[in-house]
Amino acid sequence: MKTLIIGGTGLISTGIVKALLKRGAAITVFNRGQTEARLGGGVKHLAGDRNDFAAFESAMAAAGPWDVVIDMICFRPEQAESDVRAFAGRCGHFIFCSTVCTYGNTQTGLPTLETTPQAPLSAYGRDKVACEQVFLRAHAAKKMPVTIFRPSHTYGPGGNVINNLGWEATFIDRLRQGRPIVVSGDGHGLWQSAYSEDVGVGFAHAAGKPACFGEAYNIVGDEIVTWDEYTQRTAAAIGAPAPRLVHIPTDLLLTLDRARYAALEEIFRFHGVYSSAKLKHDVPEYRSAMPYAEGVRRTVAWMDQHRKIAAADSDPQEDRLVAVWDQLSRDLQKQLGTRA
Repeated sequence: MKTLIIGGTGLISTGIVKALLKRGAAITVFNRGQTEARLGGGVKHLAGDRNDFAAFESAMAAAGPWDVVIDMICFRPEQAESDVRAFAGRCGHFIFCSTVCTYGNTQTGLPTLETTPQAPLSAYGRDKVACEQVFLRAHAAKKMPVTIFRPSHTYGPGGNVINNLGWEATFIDRLRQGRPIVVSGDGHGLWQSAYSEDVGVGFAHAAGKPACFGEAYNIVGDEIVTWDEYTQRTAAAIGAPAPRLVHIPTDLLLTLDRARYAALEEIFRFHGVYSSAKLKHDVPEYRSAMPYAEGVRRTVAWMDQHRKIAAADSDPQEDRLVAVWDQLSRDLQKQLGTRA
């Protein structure tokens, strides 16, 4: 199976490459060569800029045809249109990595299904919807068979460990030191995480499968936890003390620093629960095989090795926030006690 991955060195891409190699695929990755590759041997590399559309389309035509093309770094509709020009009639199966952010956060029920109306909140989500539409039109016109994947939170070596407030690089060090951890709201928001190599299996075993042509799939982990549970499990996985969780209203956090908590406003304040039942039906090889604790240990080991963990003291804002919140709580209790 002659396979091209546009991107190829990112978190999910690395999992796809590993799974495709096990299937015996002949893999080529196309990227600018500016990201550390963790692919091992047996993978061919083509260097270039996919945004130089004429050069990209010429190079892809010369290197093809392809049995499977997987685009992991298409973010804008003009890039999608370039893909169609490059691969129409030269591709047996085209797979596009979209995102669950295309749904927005206006779901009327949980879990979110592939049939849930798409109402993205962000420019990122809107652009991904526009890309999906370009590819689905190409599929309908029989230019190339298309499959769309919508991952949610994916973690693993090569990435970091998120928290309820976003992607702060100090999170792991705060856990290790036993410092308080702010969790927005009451900590009962729901979340799913999927390990990168598990997600890679889903992509790899959909490749070339006619049952997947013309379909869109959520690709997410099985476990659903609250943000409180997520934080506690992460601490336990890395041998950190049980964290003291400090619940602060989401609206207050956004009022204090909307820019800092942009990810909280757009994503983490809402339940992130999606169904992968459709994918498991059509691609039974996909499953959540990696236990969360082991996946986190591997991720943090990579972060330690590559010095991706920032010292908690480098960003004192969370400690200041907790101190002020604690004082407000004490003052409120005192006032209420006096009035009583």
